[in-house]
Amino acid sequence: MYRLKFCLGLGLGLTAAFAAEAESGWVTVAKYSGAIQCESAGIALKTMKKELAQANIPARQARCGTDGLIYPAVCGAETGRLNLYDIPAKDLSDAAELGFQALDDLPDAQEAPCEREVSFEGKAAEIHIGGIGPGVDEEAFRKVRKTIGKAIADNVISLFVVYGYGIEGGFSSCVEESDLAPPNAFRDFIRKLRAVDADTNTTAYSVTAVESCAADLPE
Repeated sequence: MYRLKFCLGLGLGLTAAFAAEAESGWVTVAKYSGAIQCESAGIALKTMKKELAQANIPARQARCGTDGLIYPAVCGAETGRLNLYDIPAKDLSDAAELGFQALDDLPDAQEAPCEREVSFEGKAAEIHIGGIGPGVDEEAFRKVRKTIGKAIADNVISLFVVYGYGIEGGFSSCVEESDLAPPNAFRDFIRKLRAVDADTNTTAYSVTAVESCAADLPE
C-alpha cells in the first residue's frame, strides 16, 4: 500500500490548456500512481481509469505527471508520479472520494513522460499477490502462476519457492534465475510478471528485485 500525499494551496501554475478545459466544463484531476523506485512503476493509467469508470465518471486524456517535489534517489522510496485525467467538473467531488484531486491543488505539479517500465537488475525476485479484504483477483493470480510455470518449463528460473499463502488467496514467493536461462530471458520474465494487471480494489501485487531468495527454506 502507499500513502497519498495532498498538497494544499491555490495552483498558480495552471497552463492555458488546463484553464480552457475548466472553462469548457472539464477539469484535470490527479492521483498518485504509487510508483516505488527500483520496485514498481505504480498503477497503470488504464487500471486507474477503471476506478473512474466504475463510479460512472467519464475520463479522457489519460497521461502521466509528477508532483514536482524532490524525493531521495534510493530504492524503496516514493517517486511523486501522478496519473492525470480530464473529467467533468461536476464529478470532481465524486472523484475526490476515490482519492483524486484537482490538479490545481498541486501547485508544483506538471505533466511528464510516462515511465513504461522500471528497470530490473538482479537474478532473483520476490512476488507477492494477495487479497486485501475481498478475495484476490483470480484472473491476475492465474496469469502470475501461468507465467511462473512457463519460466520453469523453459529453464528461465531454477528456484521457485512459496513463503506462504494469503487468507484471501494468493501467495508470497521468490524466484531465482537459472544458469541455463538464455540472455535477457529472466528480465523478460520479470517484465511479463509486472505487466499483469491486478485489480487494485481487491488485490495487492508487487514484483521486487532481491539479491537471492531466503536461505532458511524448509527442507
